[in-house]
This record gives sequence, structure tokens and C-alpha cells, in this order.
Amino acid sequence: MSTPDAETWAEALTMFEWRYSYILVGARTHQDWVRDVAAIMRRGTADPRSWEWIDSDEGGEERLEDPNFPFVLPPSDPEGAAAWRAALWEVPRTSVERLLVMLATTWLDVPSERARNHFDTRRPELERRARVILSRFPEGTSFYTNSGYPGSHGVRGGDPDAPDFYEATTGCTPFSQYDWDLGLIAVSEAEVGIFWSFDAT
Repeated sequence: MSTPDAETWAEALTMFEWRYSYILVGARTHQDWVRDVAAIMRRGTADPRSWEWIDSDEGGEERLEDPNFPFVLPPSDPEGAAAWRAALWEVPRTSVERLLVMLATTWLDVPSERARNHFDTRRPELERRARVILSRFPEGTSFYTNSGYPGSHGVRGGDPDAPDFYEATTGCTPFSQYDWDLGLIAVSEAEVGIFWSFDAT
């Protein structure tokens, strides 16, 4: 798939329009990409292509009280940043399409979505939009998630090298002020993207 333009990118992001989600991309300016993630989380940078973001709390009361809301920023010292990074699991590109789809589901859980929300009917269009999003990030991009899956957290079963995010989520390491948040970090040579969804109930 070719690299998207601003219009196709914005259209693809509509898969998240009914979720409490953040879709933010910034320039990669540091060798240690955790520093770039922190800049994006505090909205200290802008999309280098001036493309659309999704910032669900923009202008909200919580944001006025805490400019970083809802995220808890990574530590700025090297040791703390390394510990923060260690809470993520690297996943192969082949798993990222399904991870993006899972992040767009109502319950952040595809089996629940399949049972209650006509997932299989909506799946082709969700996957198409996920492929558009993924196509922004070239081969060689590294992908990380805080979402548990069989093979992470020492959970038995499944293939930890190629997780299937259409299976049940096994847990998470929260990166926000909520107890349950699931996300994806994409790190290329030029850009860093964060794709995060929250259960704020």
C-alpha cells in the first residue's frame, strides 16, 4: 500500500471516532524515542506533516488542570526511561493491523465486540482503515504495546512472537491515570506515533 495523504489519513482515523482515544504523531528528534513519546503526550510537538490528530480531551477541564492528562509521562532520567520502556512489548508489523482494530473496538476486546457489536460485519472496513494508518510507517518501523496477550506477562499459550490481537486481551501496564488503557507506539527513523484507547468507566 502506498503512503497515505492527509485526506486518506483523516478518513482512516474515523475508525476511532466513537472511542475515547488519542491518535498523535510527532517528529522523531531523539535517539532515545521515549523522549519523543513524552513530547507527544504533553502535546509539546505537532504532527510534522500537519495531518489530523485525535485528542479526545482537548479543551476539557482535566486538561486545564493537568496539561499532560490523561497520560503519565515517562521519566526524563535515563534509568527511569529504560524502566518505562521495559514495560512495553515489541510486536511484529504483521500483528499491528489487528492491534489497531482492537484499539478501535468498544470494549477494547475483539471477542466481546464479536459477541455484542456485529464485529464480523464491520471487520473489513476496520481492517482497511488500519492498513492505511499502518502504511504511514515504512518498513523498519518498530512497534510496541502495553497490551497483554498470550506470551506476554509470562502468560502461556499463543505465539509471543506474532500475537493475535483478535484473541482476548490478557491485561495491560497502564500508561495513563486510568487503570485500563491499551496502546501502540510506532517508532520510525523520522516519526513517532502513539495510538491509545482508554476505558474511563
